[in-house]
Amino acid sequence: MKKLSSLVVLGLGAILLASCGGTGEFDSSSNISLYSRDTTSGTRDGFFTTIGLGEAKADNAPLKTGLSVVNSNGDMISGLGEDIYGIGYFSLSSVNEETGIAKENANVKTIQYNGVTPTQESVLDGSYQLTRNFNYIIRSEYSNQDVKDVVDAFVKYMFTQEGMAIMVSENGILSIDPNTPTWDSIKGQYPIMNRTDLKLEIKVGGSTSVKDMSIALTDAFSGLFAEGSTVTFNHNHTGSGDAYKNTQGEGKDSATALDLAFLSRELESKEDAATGTSGKMCTDAIVVGVNVANPITEITDEELVSMYSLEGTTTTWSQVL
Repeated sequence: MKKLSSLVVLGLGAILLASCGGTGEFDSSSNISLYSRDTTSGTRDGFFTTIGLGEAKADNAPLKTGLSVVNSNGDMISGLGEDIYGIGYFSLSSVNEETGIAKENANVKTIQYNGVTPTQESVLDGSYQLTRNFNYIIRSEYSNQDVKDVVDAFVKYMFTQEGMAIMVSENGILSIDPNTPTWDSIKGQYPIMNRTDLKLEIKVGGSTSVKDMSIALTDAFSGLFAEGSTVTFNHNHTGSGDAYKNTQGEGKDSATALDLAFLSRELESKEDAATGTSGKMCTDAIVVGVNVANPITEITDEELVSMYSLEGTTTTWSQVL
């Protein structure tokens, strides 16, 4: 009977663990595995700045040793999906808001930040504050006037009813004013769109977090030119750090030069963009993610700082569970 009773107790324990989101394998005494984006990432900038550890966005960041550094949202989610003791951060656009589970990996879930669930609604009402802006930047000088005219028209298209609807469909967070102009109402201001002889390549890059949105926008815009013209937007997204660099900075005349770029952070003081060449597109939320085997459901900025900071004392999951 003792053996049977033990089996019953173990079975009930497994059910209770499963009901809390665990798998029965999670050991809260284990060390926390920290994940972060690289220092060119706007997501990293937004995350550490918001939680109160802004100095951690730099190359000489005062972070705990053993940190796993990844290069994209996808790599972050993949790492957390395989590491039941991991914690990291990525864009809300990578999450199914109804379930809180990462779209591309069912082994990764999001948790509340300072008591608030990350959703587009909680971002718009201001209650969820782990956010950052998606921004664009263009060149201040173009050697080809046609390329300049196309880029100028594209920027205006982004802020029409049609362009903003695409941003929303790609998980950009914004409210569309009903008085926002349609593309049809302003396209006459851009005669480049009526040309039938264009054969142009527009080089696009910058933030990996804004990549899907920028592709959706340029795909829609490229279909608006007059028949006979071919305008191709070639995307090569290598991080927010390359946006200013390759449009107006040291790389503007190099093999990596860009005509149009995007950032998932604000321009830094050293990135002195020319007036009228950059601006905000929409807002995005950054979410804190863990493996679904982890029973944790919420975390605070103070706890995150204690986890990531070199001087922080939080090193095991039992300290926050």
